[in-house]
Amino acid sequence: MPTATAAIPLPRTMSAMAFVRHGEGERPAPRLLPVPEPGPGQLLVRLDAAGVGRWDLLERDGAFARRLGEPTRFPLVTGSEGAGTVVATGPGAGGVAVGERVYGLLARRTPTPGCHAEYAVLDRRLAWPVPPWMSMDQAAVLPVDGAVALRGVRDALRARAGDALVVFGASGGVGHLALQLARAMGLRTFAVASGADGLRLAERLGADEAVDGRRPGFERAIAGFAGPGTLALLTAGGDDAARTVAAMPPRSRIAWPHGVEVPALARDDVQAGPYATGFDPALMAALHAFAAGGRLLPHVSRRFPLAQLQRAFDAVASHHLGRVAVLAT
Repeated sequence: MPTATAAIPLPRTMSAMAFVRHGEGERPAPRLLPVPEPGPGQLLVRLDAAGVGRWDLLERDGAFARRLGEPTRFPLVTGSEGAGTVVATGPGAGGVAVGERVYGLLARRTPTPGCHAEYAVLDRRLAWPVPPWMSMDQAAVLPVDGAVALRGVRDALRARAGDALVVFGASGGVGHLALQLARAMGLRTFAVASGADGLRLAERLGADEAVDGRRPGFERAIAGFAGPGTLALLTAGGDDAARTVAAMPPRSRIAWPHGVEVPALARDDVQAGPYATGFDPALMAALHAFAAGGRLLPHVSRRFPLAQLQRAFDAVASHHLGRVAVLAT
């Protein structure tokens, strides 16, 4: 059986933040766990940072386990994305050297702890070099929301240069990256952000027009921007998302990621529906091309030490801009 190759001595154990049962009120606690070993096509990474997103809260609550119909192996370490230094490579994980800084997605093909730990195993096909101008926490939060944003703008909406795009939730994780991708693709953008601070972020990211979605009447501004055939990406749900849809002109194309709860649409003159992301290597390669070209830079508004993962969870569940990260070192 081929084994992993490592050029530096590795510890047998690592610090991790783990859950011992599912539940919304459960809190992570520090645990000493074995350092995972990379399998075929995998990288063992000593993490500098990891992203924290709403999907981590769902995993904590047991939603993923129920959806997959598979029992959870406890202790559960959450965290689907991270960035750090490669310390060992599994068989067939070529093209990456020990000591290289990478960011990417957790290898889910084998049971392994998540990225809310000192070490994690990343899928080589979904891992890329960290651009030199990007901090490790920025790189750590890019994979999930970046892929969701790119799939929505490029594939679900089939956006082309010159199109007009409304981004609802433009100051959030997916939304602020969608704004940057749209700008890089030559689209005109209208940002519906959350709060005055979100409005400032959307304007700083280059939105052609931006409004505070918390203020009444924001949908009138959308109607003034949008013409027939305008695109809309809904990165958050609820009544305000429904008002955004109502303001869109005929022949608009509207999309939202699976998991976003959008009220039933009471109109048949627009194309609208959810989309699945699917974190395939081709999508992640395209996302990395935007990042490596300097056209995509995640905004990390809150950072916490790994030991304060619960505070990061609380931040994700409340109003925040862009993304939240934990720092492992």
